[in-house]
Amino acid sequence: MPLGNLDETLRHQLPQTFDTVGTSDPRFYDRYWFSCYDPKGEITMIIGMGLYCNMNVMDGFVACQLPNGEPGSSAGTTQHNFRFSRELRPDIDTVAVGPLSIEILDPFKRAGIKVAASDQPLELDLEWTNFLTPKLEDHHFGRLRGRVTQDYLRYTQVGKMAGTVTMNDKAYDLANCWGGRDHSWGVRPQTAGPEPVTGSPQTDVMRQTGGHVFYWIPFSCEEFGGHVQVQCFGDGRQHYMDGIIQWPDGTERVVTATSFEVNFHEGTRRWKQVRSHFIDEAGSTYDVVTNQLARDWAMIGTGYDWGWDDRQGLGVYRGEYYTETDTYDMSHPENVILSDGETLQPMHREAPAYGTINGMDLMGHQIVICTGSVPFLGLD
Repeated sequence: MPLGNLDETLRHQLPQTFDTVGTSDPRFYDRYWFSCYDPKGEITMIIGMGLYCNMNVMDGFVACQLPNGEPGSSAGTTQHNFRFSRELRPDIDTVAVGPLSIEILDPFKRAGIKVAASDQPLELDLEWTNFLTPKLEDHHFGRLRGRVTQDYLRYTQVGKMAGTVTMNDKAYDLANCWGGRDHSWGVRPQTAGPEPVTGSPQTDVMRQTGGHVFYWIPFSCEEFGGHVQVQCFGDGRQHYMDGIIQWPDGTERVVTATSFEVNFHEGTRRWKQVRSHFIDEAGSTYDVVTNQLARDWAMIGTGYDWGWDDRQGLGVYRGEYYTETDTYDMSHPENVILSDGETLQPMHREAPAYGTINGMDLMGHQIVICTGSVPFLGLD
């Protein structure tokens, strides 16, 4: 068990070095995620970095969407994907994969994200700064047929991004972009390769209940912001709700009730506009309208949804160093055309969002994922 820099701290929780974790589950991970959304829609990015201690892997990604014409026009969007993977040990203390690096400059307040000049058509130097304090979600735990399916924590935080980006020889000087971030760790599915077969997929809980909706939004306006997450069955019954309204001075109010309705692009499950209603513990109400600033992300390009060319997903060992780059055509209202010409209908429905909250301008990251039959939103 080699020593690392964190072993110099007084924060050990196991009689082990920080080179190891408290479970042998190969799916154990620890991951940063950032978004950078230009309010004008000229460029939008999501960036991530994950460490998979039991797989001896660190991997990362940058996905960048550029409009094919003027932002908001009917010309469509192109998504450029950059994926990086390296062998974790012995360099376990360096949060970098190839040209991509992430540095926490001041915990919960400032972070630096860089992609150094390389043979890739992308270079960036960004700094994330906080607007609100982090929101720690409830512990996520699930078990199916005796096996743990998820066991993780996540905090979400709203901030701003600024810096420079060069993409395909075009420079972007970003001064006031919306920047959400999250940090999660533990055990999750779709990590470290395919799941073992433990029974028929027909007994899956979502199939038993007829459908499922996952709703998730960190957001902010000029004065305040927050984070709301809802999970519900296809008939609208909520089985999980967690939310908070926050102000920059540290004031917080718990969200006690939520409701939402969704306008979908015709014939699809891709959300076009979401109208939400929140009530906090003081009885204050918040009417939220979100629209897509750019196309919803094709998460397969980042390694989620069994991404990478080998379709093995995040956290899989791919050698001492390995990288992939590809470009997706996002001009169809729902489908995505991959670099090899394959047409894909994404499962994730998460997108850069703009809109209003109680009439004030808002930006955020809106997710509405519907699976199975969801009659309360008009989906068979």
